[in-house]
Amino acid sequence: MDYQNLILTTKSVREYKKDSIDSQTLKAIKDYALTCPKIDDSIAFEVRILSNSDAFLTLDGIAGYQGNMIDAPHYILILSEKKDYYIENAAYIGQSMILKALDMGISSCWISFRSNIKERLNLLSDKEVVALIALGYDANAPKKGAAVSLADYKLGLDEIVYIDKWGHGADASILEERGLLEAFMFSKLAPSTLNQQSWRFLLTGGKVILAIKKEKNTSEYEQRIDAGIIMLFFQLIVSTTLFDLRWNLGKPVDFLQIPKEFEIIAYCMV
Repeated sequence: MDYQNLILTTKSVREYKKDSIDSQTLKAIKDYALTCPKIDDSIAFEVRILSNSDAFLTLDGIAGYQGNMIDAPHYILILSEKKDYYIENAAYIGQSMILKALDMGISSCWISFRSNIKERLNLLSDKEVVALIALGYDANAPKKGAAVSLADYKLGLDEIVYIDKWGHGADASILEERGLLEAFMFSKLAPSTLNQQSWRFLLTGGKVILAIKKEKNTSEYEQRIDAGIIMLFFQLIVSTTLFDLRWNLGKPVDFLQIPKEFEIIAYCMV
């Protein structure tokens, strides 16, 4: 897949055509979860594809922004065993499926939900529901060739990427010299809850450290989904332009002190 183009054209779609997606396409999207990148391959998970009749009315009031469920022809449901970083891992899987769907002309949107979704759907599983994603054809698809607007991405690169010390904004020319400019530029386009862009990168001592801000108006679950998505974007671009990259979860041994409102999620060697 052309990850750069897919990342540039990814958007959250909240209005869908009534048309169903054919079973072969749905199977290809579901099966991709088995081979897509993951943070931790040891975390057991399962993916289910629900129809509108399975989920829309059942989840209205407990899923969607302020309980307003998105009316889509299909939904991706990801269940996972509870282990360290299982939410970030589910974000990897979910966003990978979103990119696969987009590559096949299918739109999508992450859906927030309350904790009792499993009971509402009468699911028999020992795993926890950790992701819900709308899936279908965009009812307001732009004309072919329409430009992608990046106006919603309000923070500059130097506000997201620090170099050598916290708060010292990275210069694009230095990032380009190190071959990392593309990876950071495309990572900046990762979707985030309420478009808060709460993540920060610190490039120091041959490592990239990812930290996420603890926002008052978002839950820990939402913050960890956001962290997983930006980790995926960064990994995909580095792995396709430079070398195979893997994230290490948690803090590096020699990690630096950062502001208390931020939490270090992971780091990688560059």
